[in-house]
Amino acid sequence: MSKTLVDFRGAATTILLFALTFGKLSSQENIDHSQSDLEPIFHYDIVQVDSPEQGLSRFYIYLKTSFDELTFVREDTLFKAKYEVSVTVEDKNAFQVDGKVWQEEAKANDYEQTNSRRVYSLTYEKFDLEPNDYKLTLGFTDLESQKTKTVNRKIKLRNFDKEALSISEIAFVRNLIVDSLGVKSFSPEIANYLVDLSRNVFVYFEIYCQANDDNNFEISYVVKNDRRKKIFEDSYKRRIDGSRTLEYFTLADRNLSQGVYELAVKVVRGKYEAETIKRFIVRWANIPATIEDIELAIKQLKYIADKKEWDNLKRASKDEKFSAFKKFWDSRDPSPGTEENEWMDQYYYRVAYANANFGGFREGWKTDMGMIFIIFGPPSDIERHPFDSDQKPYEIWYYYTINRNFVFQDRTGFGDYKLITQSWEDWRSLIRY
Repeated sequence: MSKTLVDFRGAATTILLFALTFGKLSSQENIDHSQSDLEPIFHYDIVQVDSPEQGLSRFYIYLKTSFDELTFVREDTLFKAKYEVSVTVEDKNAFQVDGKVWQEEAKANDYEQTNSRRVYSLTYEKFDLEPNDYKLTLGFTDLESQKTKTVNRKIKLRNFDKEALSISEIAFVRNLIVDSLGVKSFSPEIANYLVDLSRNVFVYFEIYCQANDDNNFEISYVVKNDRRKKIFEDSYKRRIDGSRTLEYFTLADRNLSQGVYELAVKVVRGKYEAETIKRFIVRWANIPATIEDIELAIKQLKYIADKKEWDNLKRASKDEKFSAFKKFWDSRDPSPGTEENEWMDQYYYRVAYANANFGGFREGWKTDMGMIFIIFGPPSDIERHPFDSDQKPYEIWYYYTINRNFVFQDRTGFGDYKLITQSWEDWRSLIRY
């Protein structure tokens, strides 16, 4: 055993020393602890603009997934991953009015790159439809593992032509190229997954104006954090390029830490004004993609944090929480200096697995089965008794590596299995909630 990840006080101390690597040594046919057991993880953004086609509005769907979320197969000197994206668009009567299916291929130069969280595959499509309410169904399939995830989203397409002054929705972009005629091209980013702001990230939007005089736009913007505290603001003037003005400003070098923010952009021209607001998330690249809320991720550490660490995490202010979280895991990094923290990845994979497989009345990580799975990983074996005539349904999880087993019973008949192993109940009182 290379490192102790948990140390409960009292007589159980020497019994409960374990490493998260135990989970990689055990096997169980009905609890697959491989990463591919979870749904594929991808991030997407929808940006609405005016369509060049009269009477229609346009929206773009941008989608990206990091290489470490894809399943790569070696082909000659390269590693390749393939995935399929599908989009269906339904009107308010559930009638499909549009849809597209396409495939993408990602290529990695070496095995190390296939596990990178800093290299992404990006794809997008556009749709032109009449202004109205729609329901989108977005599907993502890893073609190698055949794992699929589907998300639904409602959107309301605006009619930009009816407004004297209006703004498109905001897109975050990189690699923006500008020539004498204005914006020429860019690479889209995903608003809820902004990583590495040391590289230029631009805020891109379009301004639509029906007037044909030469007055300037007065543009202002403000960024606030999730507590509505103003982080920075600015304003400037911009000449009108005609009925459609393509505009941008940089978001780089703003020292935005991990967290949730809101960007509001306002354009004023004479007596007219228009505003658009965009929520975005800045992320630390090395955090597992399953983590979206740092405060929740900290709460999920209650099973392995010792008393001093837990007290420090609870006392940390909102501004300090990310630093405290990072410090906690830095002290448990089995390979300091590398991009990944394997134990953090394994721990939050287990949290995600628990949420996907043991949830019901509560989130899966809060259940007794979820707790044991997160701490000890998948059991070496499971003995199930769902239909014994003289017993309520129960299961016994065997962990041969630590020479322990845990008994769960469904006392209510609704699938909420409670831990009834007496010895563990004694130890469990030492976990801080």
